[in-house]
Amino acid sequence: MDCALLLTSVMRLVFGSLALSLFAAGAYAQPDLSGYDDVAKKRLLIRVTAQYIHTISQGQVDMDSAIRIPCKVYRLSPLLPYNEGYSDGTPSPGSRLIDAGNITEARSLLSKLRGEARLRLLLELGTYYVFKPGSDRPDLANASKYIQEALTLSEKAPVRWKIESLILQGHWLHQSGRPEESQGMFTQAEALARHAGNALAAARAALNAGELTRYGQPERVARFEKALTVFKAIHAKEKEIEAISQINIENFITKKYDLAEGLLQKIVQLQAAIHFRHQQYPLDALSWLAYRKGALTNALAYSNRSMACLASKADSVFAPYFYIRRGVVYDRLFKYPEALVWFDKGLATKSAETKLIWYRSVIGKVGVLNLMGRWQEALALLKEMQRDYPPDSYFEKMHFAYLLGITFENLKNFPAAERNFNVFLEMADQFPIDYIFDEFPHAYFNISSFYRIIGKTARSRELLEKGRNFASTFDILANDNYYYNLYKLDSTEGNYLEAIKNLNLSYQFTDSVFSYEQRKRAEELLVKYEAEKKDKSIKLLDSQNQLERVRAEQAHRTKNITLAGLLLLLIIVLLLLNRYLIKQRSNRQLEANQRELDQKNTFLETLNAEQDKLLKEKEWLIKEVHHRVKNNLQMVTSLLYSQSVYLEDDAAILAVKDSLRRMQAMSLIHQKLYQDENTTTISMPEYIADLARYLHESFDDGGQITFRQEIESLELDVSQAIPLGLIVTESIVNAIKYAFLNGKKGTVCIELKHDGPDHLLLRIADNGIGLPPGLDTMQHNSLGLELMQGLAGQLNGTLAIENNQGVQVTVRFLVSNR
Repeated sequence: MDCALLLTSVMRLVFGSLALSLFAAGAYAQPDLSGYDDVAKKRLLIRVTAQYIHTISQGQVDMDSAIRIPCKVYRLSPLLPYNEGYSDGTPSPGSRLIDAGNITEARSLLSKLRGEARLRLLLELGTYYVFKPGSDRPDLANASKYIQEALTLSEKAPVRWKIESLILQGHWLHQSGRPEESQGMFTQAEALARHAGNALAAARAALNAGELTRYGQPERVARFEKALTVFKAIHAKEKEIEAISQINIENFITKKYDLAEGLLQKIVQLQAAIHFRHQQYPLDALSWLAYRKGALTNALAYSNRSMACLASKADSVFAPYFYIRRGVVYDRLFKYPEALVWFDKGLATKSAETKLIWYRSVIGKVGVLNLMGRWQEALALLKEMQRDYPPDSYFEKMHFAYLLGITFENLKNFPAAERNFNVFLEMADQFPIDYIFDEFPHAYFNISSFYRIIGKTARSRELLEKGRNFASTFDILANDNYYYNLYKLDSTEGNYLEAIKNLNLSYQFTDSVFSYEQRKRAEELLVKYEAEKKDKSIKLLDSQNQLERVRAEQAHRTKNITLAGLLLLLIIVLLLLNRYLIKQRSNRQLEANQRELDQKNTFLETLNAEQDKLLKEKEWLIKEVHHRVKNNLQMVTSLLYSQSVYLEDDAAILAVKDSLRRMQAMSLIHQKLYQDENTTTISMPEYIADLARYLHESFDDGGQITFRQEIESLELDVSQAIPLGLIVTESIVNAIKYAFLNGKKGTVCIELKHDGPDHLLLRIADNGIGLPPGLDTMQHNSLGLELMQGLAGQLNGTLAIENNQGVQVTVRFLVSNR
């Protein structure tokens, strides 16, 4: 048995036991919660829910276990998905006992039955043991005993009993590790059904045979398509949907996502045609596909529709799956606080029994916290999960190690990060290839970036290419991530021409995902969703208020109706007699005033709407300008990199590199402006940290310099942030170049804080060799010093450069009030 097969078997055992305990409250014998009277729709509900759980769990939950979960949630018999060849959905005495867990009583009942009633109970008992989660030998032995007797008795019974016995025998042989004999049973059952003129049974035999064929085998899809042709011909719509769903799982496994998208649309249409309301699963899959190819507005639309299908309390058990999808889309739209809200909704009802459903919310939340720079919170959440809900499945342990690695990397604990990344990589090599989805390329790309940062470029390139092998051409986000990491890697290794080419490819994918039109449409869709939710809340509140008012009025009338009526009548008569003319005149004046007020309100509402529209358009345009400016600066940077390759003069090369880092400092400003909600000010702690990290990666190859930053929580106008960033850039680069010679280690301190109510003080100091004796910085002929003096003047500030156990650059400037 190979490693992947062994891993799959272990997962089956683990999650088989989970399925038995999951949702243990509630018995099958209680009234079902499916919402359907038609037994075919009940069977379809079980199948589509189980297929979704099996697929989204990436094979951790086998189909036998997955089928038990919706049966428990919707209080449907676990025999229902398997007995359609001999049951119209009405429970038999034996099935009632089996559903209640009274297996001993069911076996006792068998001795009292004869004929077709006995045949049915034999098949029901055989079905119970064959499809019981797990693969215990005693269960298979019990199943074989009942199936063999059913096969014997079926020889003298109507042919349908022989067909159903052969199909069940095929499943038993597969569970017993005899796949070739299993397929022979299905072929025999199909031929027998066809000879008897039972097209539906023949198609079901082909469908069952396809389900037990390995993924990627041509015969698998061929059997599904054969069954599908029959289901269409006999208008068995529910079975047609089931067959298409099976074909589509194969498309997902083999990453044929274009075909998968078309079939999902077909499934939604067919479900609507038969009034099958549980469409959340194909709609969620469409949302996932749209997200992977960068169509974020479509991803949001499908997410809205899928959550609208959660109409009952039973449906809400699976709600965390759809909350996670919504959170992931918000994450991709850079709406991190909103993403956290949805991930928290997925975690709101977490328990050990439902861990399979909500655990991915932990993965999503930790990822977003890392993107927001809230690394300590991410680490605290991981420690809480490790304490209260320790990872116990292979998938959970593998991704838990990856999340720890990402978090430790951001916290600069590189040894701990590498240890956890290695755990993930070793486990990923053993993960079944059929169930590798989008998490793997993303993880490999991030780990590749980590190794590039710590200087292990060969390992970085190896992991980058390995991640690309798992990504499909359909996945725009993965391709964008791949080419951007390749550009960074080529730049690090000095392959500047290749770096430029890969950066352009990255921009092509980025622009297709984050174009102005798409972002605007996404915003409009979000506004529409929130408005509809608010309208529903208002209607509900109005209804509740109205009900309270009616109750209050009824109580008041019951108690005081006589006295209040007389009093009211007396007041009305007096008013009519004494104030009639005055009231008439006042009413006319009030009506005129009201009309005038309504006109003014209408005008103001129209004006406000126009102003809001113009303001939103202005914000979009400003962000787009910053985006384009950033792209243009990056393009110029790439061109300068390319030009520097052909320069031989050291002074020219140095000048070009100086220009590159200055342009990168300005590019970071515009990047933050178009990513942030605020388009006029820059958060200085984040900006200076990113700038220092870039300069450290670009110039400090040996890792000899340590940066210490003490930056107050400040937001500065762009007009001050740019010159301030350039001064920081010049100072840090000078320290890296000249302060620490011959590999000497040292520290560069960066401080930015208030100096009085109206001034800020910037100080960059190193503990290096200091300025040469007798050097007059104000007279020294240097472009960098002249630039710093000019930038300080632009800030309306003063610049001082002096020796203080190293070089200390101080700029004191007036805070802009713009």
